[in-house]
Amino acid sequence: MLCDVSEGQNLRLVFLDIDTQIDFMLPGGKLYLEESRHIFGNLHRLLEYALLNRILILQTADTHTENDPEFETFGFPAHCVAGSAGWKRVPETTLVPDLVITNSDAAWRPPLGQERVVLIEKPSFSIASNPNALGLIESLRPCHFVAFGVATEGCVRKSILSLRSMQFEVSVVIDAVAHGRIKSGEQALEEFTSLGVRPLITDDICSGALLAETRLSGALRR
Repeated sequence: MLCDVSEGQNLRLVFLDIDTQIDFMLPGGKLYLEESRHIFGNLHRLLEYALLNRILILQTADTHTENDPEFETFGFPAHCVAGSAGWKRVPETTLVPDLVITNSDAAWRPPLGQERVVLIEKPSFSIASNPNALGLIESLRPCHFVAFGVATEGCVRKSILSLRSMQFEVSVVIDAVAHGRIKSGEQALEEFTSLGVRPLITDDICSGALLAETRLSGALRR
């Protein structure tokens, strides 16, 4: 488990950790993605960097009921059932959230206070599938989302498409995402580029260059 830091934050850059949960990322998980074994170290580096640099972290959690109709609709086995072992995050991305936005909450209203880590439960693929989170997302403007997690062609893709449709700047950390199907994942990465999503690697982020760039951009806007 990573450390939990409670001081201020930089809202110009927002890290989006998508569904890094046991059912997707550990052997024996209900929808285990074998490729996820390659990204554990980079996931930890990214979140540690965010904590040290007071960058807001949004963590999505695929969250289902035991008899969720989505399982039958898409032919998935039951997975990420709320409160189950598989619903929890892997140790490398386990943080103590300052705020949890559930699927059943009333819509969240800004402003965000001193929260550093926000957990957003979602009933389907996209972060926008939880309408209660939309007020929070809108309140972050202007910002640049840095997205990573699983699966590239599934929840990562749907969340990025939603953010781009809302006109947010988005980067994807290509060595911190895992594909369920290699060809589909590669096609998703190509699609991101065509939509203006910036491909980065973990070293690009941890060098500090993107953070400096977004701070400069924020200063110029002011």
